[in-house]
Amino acid sequence: MSGQLIELIIFAGIAFFVINKLIATLGTTSDDDPTKRPSFFGEKTSMKDVTTSSTTITNKESSIKASILKPTFATRKNKIDLRGLVVPENDTDVKEGLVDVMNRVPSFNIHNFLKGAKVAFRMIIDAAYKNNEKELEQLVDKRYIQHFKGLSTGYGEYISQNDPELQISEIYMFGNNIFIKILFVGKNITNKIKDLHEEWTFTRSTISSGNEWYLTNIDRPQ
Repeated sequence: MSGQLIELIIFAGIAFFVINKLIATLGTTSDDDPTKRPSFFGEKTSMKDVTTSSTTITNKESSIKASILKPTFATRKNKIDLRGLVVPENDTDVKEGLVDVMNRVPSFNIHNFLKGAKVAFRMIIDAAYKNNEKELEQLVDKRYIQHFKGLSTGYGEYISQNDPELQISEIYMFGNNIFIKILFVGKNITNKIKDLHEEWTFTRSTISSGNEWYLTNIDRPQ
């Protein structure tokens, strides 16, 4: 075997190793560091991934090894305390959906997300009441914003000193997108709604460079 052929084989092996490493760590560049960008809704801890890049890489490598060696569902489900945070009849589906999300984004923190959801709810209603187009565009998916504007006239002004209660109705992955549906319940939250009972769906892409979440749908279950 010639020396040139041996060199080609060595370089091919090195390239294969580098490509595998890139695939394993894709999406964990320093651009994903939440301390270097404003987070969702302008809150540093709202609905953000808060681990560092190195921790994310470690968690991804661990999840890959765990998925090969044993199922991850039971392990992760038992580590997350969701008592009182899930619509009871949807408990099993929500926990399964959360596992799917955490397998894709290991640094995702559902408790931080729920804190951000409360902030999001108030900010979106305030922005609609004040007709703040710029803020709405940062909070509501552009494909849904016109429909939301039609609904927003029914909210009026946010008048409550307390946030509405919230529970998780649904979590699921569709392609590269995460969908989380939150049930908001409260009384006299706005001056036009006496009894609030709505499900808001927030969506985030797992392949975008940022961690932004957007409102993509509102349901009013009976």
